[in-house]
Amino acid sequence: MIITKVIGKLTDLEPDPQCEKEALTIEQLFLSWDELQKRILRKTTDVGRDIGIQLESGHLHPGDILHREENHLIVVRVKEEAVLVTLVRNMREMGLAAHAIGNMHAPIEVRSDSVITPYNSILQEQLVKLGLNSVKEDGAFAP
Repeated sequence: MIITKVIGKLTDLEPDPQCEKEALTIEQLFLSWDELQKRILRKTTDVGRDIGIQLESGHLHPGDILHREENHLIVVRVKEEAVLVTLVRNMREMGLAAHAIGNMHAPIEVRSDSVITPYNSILQEQLVKLGLNSVKEDGAFAP
């Protein structure tokens, strides 16, 4: 199966009155954060279906619907990976963390109380030396 465009978002999906009696079956395509940025991929879904992706434009996001047949969907999910979570208590700590991560040219996800980036032991050491609380966790990373 070749996918050339995203047909919708899972969050925007309205219940189909014809499919009310049967629940939706969701087949998942797990991608890493860097695979989300690619327009051309060949992957296998969680049930073993081969999928070719050749997007005409843009890139993929978690929750994108790639294919739909009646009550069956193929949806993009982000796979869990090792991430570095740095808890910040104020803007000074946020700036220190963002600066250190930026110096490593690493992607970043900023939240109100933390900064998340793919795990890197050297970066973790630098953040700890700056007095920041950085821990390795498994989680979905989608900046």
